[in-house]
Amino acid sequence: MNLKFSLPLILALLIVMGCANTRKLTYFNDIAAVTGTDSLHRMQQLKIQPGDILQITITTLDKEVSQMFNPNVATSSTANGSGIEQGYLVDSVGIITLPVIGKINVNNKTTAAINDLVSQELDKTVRSTYVSTRLVNFRVSVLGDVAHPGSFRIGAERASILDVLSMAGDLNITAKRNDIMIIREVNGIKKYTSVNLNDSKTLSSDYYYLRNNDVIYVKPGPDRKFATSKTVQLLPAIIGVISLITTIVILNR
Repeated sequence: MNLKFSLPLILALLIVMGCANTRKLTYFNDIAAVTGTDSLHRMQQLKIQPGDILQITITTLDKEVSQMFNPNVATSSTANGSGIEQGYLVDSVGIITLPVIGKINVNNKTTAAINDLVSQELDKTVRSTYVSTRLVNFRVSVLGDVAHPGSFRIGAERASILDVLSMAGDLNITAKRNDIMIIREVNGIKKYTSVNLNDSKTLSSDYYYLRNNDVIYVKPGPDRKFATSKTVQLLPAIIGVISLITTIVILNR
């Protein structure tokens, strides 16, 4: 084959090969053909589980009474020197113990429901109370083929799988986007599921929004070894040299 034609052909093939897997690198490939909305009431609210740590702030018109309910309000939302979060630990059966009120079952309840429950108990003895509850040990772990694996603290009550993958620096180019494993503990039982980030149906999945202590494992794709080889790392330079040689040959004809 004539060098004048073979070199451009090789270059074109390399470019096509590089572009062939573009769809594998994008999220929700079918989104261009799908439109729609998902109302907020369908999105699952965060529910408290055993092992969670709650910051419950109780405010009343009497400052002394408020201080009695919140003796450590200045540090309740932060970790102490030992790295342990301060707050009310939910025990193995979902119970917390509050001053004056005593034991309250918060298992599988939302923070809004806990606010109402605590307010109802306080109204029996204290007037005009305001209750605010938040989860302070909300963490999610990301492992596998991502830029920065690790454990990430969530400051809000809601975080999606996309939010957390963003915290981890996004998936590597070699990661499998159609088979992301999520490990979740529900009532003491470990559950596993696979999430496909190439499918827009994931947006309405029960696993799109994460829960406390969820673990995301990103599996490496079959090209992981190939992508880290010396040849692939030098591919841009090789293409550049081939392009230069092709240009020189064509100009000298």
